[in-house]
Amino acid sequence: MFLVSRLHASRPAQESVTVVGAGSQEFEIPGTQGEVLAVSVLDRTGALADTAMVQVGASTWPEEAKQPRVLRVPQDYTNIQAAVDAAKAGDTVRVSSGTYFETVRLKSGIRLLGSGARWTVLDGGGAPVKLVDFSGASDVVVAGFTFQNVGTGNLCDDIDVMSCSGNWYSSAVFADGHTDEGQAPTSALLMHNIFRNNSIGAMLYFHARAVVRNNLFVGNTHGFVANHFQDVALVANNVFWENTQEAIVSQAAYLDIINNVLARSEVGVYYSYIQTGRVRCNVFFENGTNSADFYLEPPRFEMGKDGNVELEPLFQSPEAGNFHPAAGSPLLDAGCLDSFGRDRDGTPEDIGAYGGPLGSWQ
Repeated sequence: MFLVSRLHASRPAQESVTVVGAGSQEFEIPGTQGEVLAVSVLDRTGALADTAMVQVGASTWPEEAKQPRVLRVPQDYTNIQAAVDAAKAGDTVRVSSGTYFETVRLKSGIRLLGSGARWTVLDGGGAPVKLVDFSGASDVVVAGFTFQNVGTGNLCDDIDVMSCSGNWYSSAVFADGHTDEGQAPTSALLMHNIFRNNSIGAMLYFHARAVVRNNLFVGNTHGFVANHFQDVALVANNVFWENTQEAIVSQAAYLDIINNVLARSEVGVYYSYIQTGRVRCNVFFENGTNSADFYLEPPRFEMGKDGNVELEPLFQSPEAGNFHPAAGSPLLDAGCLDSFGRDRDGTPEDIGAYGGPLGSWQ
């Protein structure tokens, strides 16, 4: 089967699941002009078999890569950037387990895949860097990594994350959606990653659209930030745990925040400007405040409505990095992204990083 997540400037994010017959090699996915599709193909066990990010009417994938290649690090290339530089649209850069001290600038149509987030680490070493930057790149996938230890030192790192343009901050994963000539098509699927001990886990700046799904954001100063965004993005089935200042920052963003856990931050979701997406079926726990608003707008969401609740999530062992729901957890079968939502065992989808069709990962 395959899961399609859709981003469109004029409507909320949508998802659908389609089951294809055994042995099927080709299938068509309808889309409208300008729509961004994150497509994930799952095998019978629910494990991820293939994935791609496609912008309808503007993508370089897969037309320019009739025979996609897999470029391996370090077997074929000594570092990740060398493999990315050699890759063409539709290719996969596959990174073996290990710890890598480098920064990577992606280009359109590339799938950057680690060998599992717990075993494939990009480490900033405390420097004020951007570990992965997909600015100006469309249809990219980043999955299977731990991004950690991005420090401060850029001009705006030690002040409010909404005061400066996004390019003045350090962030483990970053994208700027425009160039000196204007807006540039920029899009990514970020999934199955761990963002740990960074100044900012992930930042999207000015129309850098993304589907951010099934990740862990743990111990960052700021978890996920949409900075001067003015566009749509989907943040679904993630865990935000002990990010000291904010779990999520939504500045001028139509940000759909669905099926997440937001716990132990000073602020759960911080808003600025009037743009608002859907906020549904999230579990909040022990935040200083669950929601704050720079312009003192009416509450964007309320506890007890649209599936948003304030409860202890009851993870199996968060102190050991195990954020699977324990028996009796309020996360179980409580998700509500779309009516089809199911976990791989056929039950209604769970809230958190291991819920929904893409919940099978480590």
